[in-house]
Amino acid sequence: MNTSIVKTIFLATATMGAAFVMSNAEVSADTHRVVKDDTVYDIALANNTSVSEIVRINDLPSNGHWIYVGNDLKVNEESQTKTSDTENNHDTAFVAIDKRNENIKNANNSYPFGQCTWYVKASLGWVGNYWGNAQDWAKSAQTEGYQVNGEAKPGSVAVFSPGLHGADATYGHVAVVEHVNSDGTILISEGNAGRGLYSTRTVPTASVQFIHQN
Repeated sequence: MNTSIVKTIFLATATMGAAFVMSNAEVSADTHRVVKDDTVYDIALANNTSVSEIVRINDLPSNGHWIYVGNDLKVNEESQTKTSDTENNHDTAFVAIDKRNENIKNANNSYPFGQCTWYVKASLGWVGNYWGNAQDWAKSAQTEGYQVNGEAKPGSVAVFSPGLHGADATYGHVAVVEHVNSDGTILISEGNAGRGLYSTRTVPTASVQFIHQN
């Protein structure tokens, strides 16, 4: 097994983990509660099972690339875990991203495949084509009549100037706002961030511009 691949599994940040609503059910010996720095590979190894088996019995999306701090994972077929019947916004965001990926390559898209600009256009059909490099998007959107301001809203486009919050030092960066957290940070999904076709992370909103759908 290529452990270098499974070791890249992304864990939700503490903020995201706190938002994940769990039941008060006790964790049995047949389950594992995810903690910081856990990976599916480590959990499988500790419980004498395989990554594919844990992915299968927990119905994990993206082949187990998303596990959450505080979540209870079944480690064998007889395990039973419970979560709240009501999904919180973080969960809904990840489900939406997973479904979005099914047809993402079919979007009418003027941007280079795999780039952050391509991902945002593929994800949000209302975004215009030929808006230029990421750092140009706010000005281009304003020219076409879109509202641009400093207020983050789910479904808006986050525009990062060059070097801001890890953005490319020359071209800047754009991403999709998936959720606005209670502490003022935002959960974004983005392309060309070094973690596959798309990935997510939590970032501050300071100095970020947001493009809103009309």
